[in-house]
Amino acid sequence: MDKALLEQLRAKMVIHGVRACRLPLMIVDTDGQIALASGGTGDLLAVNADRLPGRPFQQYLVEPAMFEHCRAQWGEQDNEPRTVELRSETGNILRVEIACSLFSIELPAGEGDRRAAGERSYLMLALTDVHRREHEDELRAVRLAKLSLLNQVSEALYGANLNLDQVLQAVLICITAGQGLRFNRAFLMLVDEASLSLRGEIAIGPSNADEASRIWMDLADQASDLFEMMTSYDRSIKQTDVAVNEIVRNMVVPLDQEKNVLVQAMRHRHALRVSADQEGPGLEALRGWLGCAEFAIAPLTTRSGPVGIIVADNAINRREIADLDLEFLQLFANQSAGAIENTQLYQELEKRLIDLRKAHQQQKEDQATLLRMERLSVMGETSAIVAHELRNPLVAIGGFARTLTRNLEEDDPNRQFASIISDEVGRMERIIHDLLDFIRPRKSLRKTVVIDELIRDTVASFAGEIEDQNRELTYDLKAGELALSCHPGEIRQVLQNFLMNGLQATGPGGQLEVGSEILEGGVKIIVSDNGPGFAEDTADKLFAPFFSTKTTGSGLGLTICAQIIKSHGGVIGAGNRAQGGAEFHIILPLPKD
Repeated sequence: MDKALLEQLRAKMVIHGVRACRLPLMIVDTDGQIALASGGTGDLLAVNADRLPGRPFQQYLVEPAMFEHCRAQWGEQDNEPRTVELRSETGNILRVEIACSLFSIELPAGEGDRRAAGERSYLMLALTDVHRREHEDELRAVRLAKLSLLNQVSEALYGANLNLDQVLQAVLICITAGQGLRFNRAFLMLVDEASLSLRGEIAIGPSNADEASRIWMDLADQASDLFEMMTSYDRSIKQTDVAVNEIVRNMVVPLDQEKNVLVQAMRHRHALRVSADQEGPGLEALRGWLGCAEFAIAPLTTRSGPVGIIVADNAINRREIADLDLEFLQLFANQSAGAIENTQLYQELEKRLIDLRKAHQQQKEDQATLLRMERLSVMGETSAIVAHELRNPLVAIGGFARTLTRNLEEDDPNRQFASIISDEVGRMERIIHDLLDFIRPRKSLRKTVVIDELIRDTVASFAGEIEDQNRELTYDLKAGELALSCHPGEIRQVLQNFLMNGLQATGPGGQLEVGSEILEGGVKIIVSDNGPGFAEDTADKLFAPFFSTKTTGSGLGLTICAQIIKSHGGVIGAGNRAQGGAEFHIILPLPKD
C-alpha cells in the first residue's frame, strides 16, 4: 500500500476516533486554535463538537491570558495537570483540570495549499470536569460503604438464626435505618401460593413528620450498628409500624393481573422508580394505599421464582429517590429474597418434621390401642365363656340356698349362713349379667318416642323407691313434644342408672332433679342431685370399665350407659354442680331431615 495513502488512512482513523470519543479531548495548535474536538468536549461546553474546529480555545477560558502562560510551560513538555475555569456556550462556569501533551507532525505541501511543507506542533488537551470527578469520587465512596453494608446484611439474614417474622422485620429495618438505605417507609408483600396473589405482610416506618423526628432522634442516640439493629430491634419501644401496617394489610394484588406494575416488576426481575406523573396498571391503587405519588419498587426473586415485592418511599422528608438508591435497593432485594425463601423452606421443613413426629406418636398410640383391643377381645370372649359356664352352677347354688333358708327355723344358726350364701350368689349373678350385657352386641330396635314422655315413664317406675327412701324429685322438662328415634329400653336403662346413683349419693331428705332442654342439633337430658359430688381424681374415670366408687357392684353400669349413648350417636358426661352435688347428662342427636 502507498505510504502516503497509509498515512491518510491513519489520520482519518485518528480524526474519527477523537470525534466519536465521549471523553472531553481537544487538539489545538500552538496559537490556541481548535483543530479537532471529541463529542465529550461538545457535551462539556454545551455545543456541537463539529462546530468547535477553527475556533480559538481562549474564548472558552474565563481568563484568556491563562493560555499564554500555559503555552510557555507546555512547550517545556510539562505534563502536570492544571485547573482552569471554562465558560460553556450556555454561560455556566466549569472548573476543569487540563492535562496536556505536545506532539508534532510532518505536513507535506499540497497542490494549492498555501501552507509551506514542514513540521507543525499541536497540543492534545484532556479535559476533566472537576465537579463531575468529585461527584464520581463521592459515588465510589458511597458504593464502597454500601458494599460493606450489604456484608452486614448478609451476616444478619443468614447467620443470626432468625425466624421468618424476624427476617422480614430485619429486611425492612435495613431499608429504613439511617445506617442502611435511608428510605422513610418500607412495605413488604409476599406471594401467597394458596390464593395466587401478592399480599401485604409487614411494614415499617413513621406515620407523620413528628413521629419520624422522634424515631430518628431515638435511633441517632443509639450506638448500635446495623447488624445489632436488625437482630435485636425492639418494636415495642419504637412503635413505628402501627399506621403503616394498617396500610399493608389492605395491599392485595392477584397474580393473574399480568399488566399490574408489581406483577410486571417480579416478571422482569428489575427495580423501578415510579415518578409522580407516571401512569400504568396498578399505580393508582398503589398511590391510594401509600398516600404518596413517588416510590420505588424492588422485586424479591430467586432461581425458583418470585418471592414477593418491596415498596419503599420517602413520604416524610420528600427526598428524591436517586439512581444509587434504586441500585442498592435492588441489590438488597436480591440478597433478601434468598434469605426469605430459605427461612420459609426451613419453617416448612420444621412444620413437616413436627407433623411427622406427631404421626409417629399417633402410630405408636394406635398400635398400643390395637394391642389393647386385641387383649380386650380375647378377654371378652374368655369372659363370655366363663360367665356362661358359671351362671348354671350359680343358679343351682342360689336355688338350694334359698330352699335351705325357707326350710330352716328362724332360730337355726345355719339359716343365717344360708341367707348369706343366697345374697352373695345373687350379687354374683348380677355381676355376670352386667358382664354379659357389656360384652354381647346390641340389637338396634329403635322407634320414634316423645323424649319427655319416656323420661316421665322411667321416673314413674322409680317413684315407689324414691318415696320409700324419703327423697324429693322435681322435673324441669323443656323438650315438649320433641320425638327422637331411639331404643326406648336402652335409654330407660341409662336414666335408671343415673337415678340409682342419685339415690345412693343422697341421704334422707335429698333432692333429685330430672330435666331436658333442646340444643342446636340435639336434646340434653340431665339427672342431678344435691349429694357430695365426685372427687376431682375420679370424675374422669367414671365411665371406665370396672371402675366404681362403691363397695358393691361390677363397675360396668356407667360403662354400659356410655356404650348405649355412643351407639345412638350421642354424648354422655358427668360433673359437679356449682351449687353442690353431682350431675349426669346425655345429649341425643335430633332426627335428620
